[in-house]
Amino acid sequence: MLFIAGVYQKRQELDYYEPIMCSCCTQYGRYESYMEYSVFSFFFIPLFKFNKKFYARTTCCNSLYLIKNKEKGLMMERGQGHNVFLKDKDLELIHKGICNCDMCPSCGSQVSEEHNYCPNCGKSL
Repeated sequence: MLFIAGVYQKRQELDYYEPIMCSCCTQYGRYESYMEYSVFSFFFIPLFKFNKKFYARTTCCNSLYLIKNKEKGLMMERGQGHNVFLKDKDLELIHKGICNCDMCPSCGSQVSEEHNYCPNCGKSL
């Protein structure tokens, strides 16, 4: 008797977009979410999903967060993302994105790396 079974990884984009003020780069952006999971298949027919992990990525600087609150992740998976609002306690930073460091985080004007204070607004950089 021959059994063909296997486990493979999949990624699914979720319908979730939340506008934010990014804590990494202090720019406006939004969270876009996706789910990574493992699938057990038998004779190339997927039977069940397991080991689900939910992630949120910012569009402004591409910072990546793990969504620790599984209930909110499951709501996004079921298509109820419009009822979900992610808070700092729900997220764990995995990878900090590339910040646009030549801009003042306070007023957004152009500054160079040698400046300690913004020449436009005077705030500390």
